[in-house]
Amino acid sequence: MNNEYTVKDKLTLLLLASGVFCFGLILPDSLSDHVKLVHFSAHFGMSFLLALCFYLLCTVKWRISKSFTYTILIAATLFIGIVYKFWEIALHGEIGTLPILTIMDRSSVMTSMSQNLSGLLAGILLIEGLLDRNLIVSAYRSGNLHLTPGGMQVLDLPSISAGNLQRPLPAENIHTGSR
Repeated sequence: MNNEYTVKDKLTLLLLASGVFCFGLILPDSLSDHVKLVHFSAHFGMSFLLALCFYLLCTVKWRISKSFTYTILIAATLFIGIVYKFWEIALHGEIGTLPILTIMDRSSVMTSMSQNLSGLLAGILLIEGLLDRNLIVSAYRSGNLHLTPGGMQVLDLPSISAGNLQRPLPAENIHTGSR
């Protein structure tokens, strides 16, 4: 597994982090009062959770390619956010009484979608920064990990260095409960 970040990887992480900051805090003015902060937390957290769940489901369970997985998680997360927001509008009984653009403006649909996008970008940031490099899936993709009916078998692990002391890790069966 290659855990080193290239300049392209670092730039990608920087752009994702700035997108999280801009779409979550600056553009929707999420920190101005308590109600807006709670609203931001709800949209951000659910989008973040959905993005991670869709990513893990697609990569671990269904073994879908990374680019198609990103397409699925972006589309699904934003679609669920849109459906939720219009369900919220419908529960307030505003549909049919005013024009849809007025309702969207009053119910801050764009603010909610910006906060959803911020959570989605934060999920992708976590995936790109930590999960994709350190998850057991990356070992499986590299060919060093083979799944067996009783667990997993690691074929080749690099030596761990603690100061000047180096000792190889045993390449024996690792059961799924010990991950």
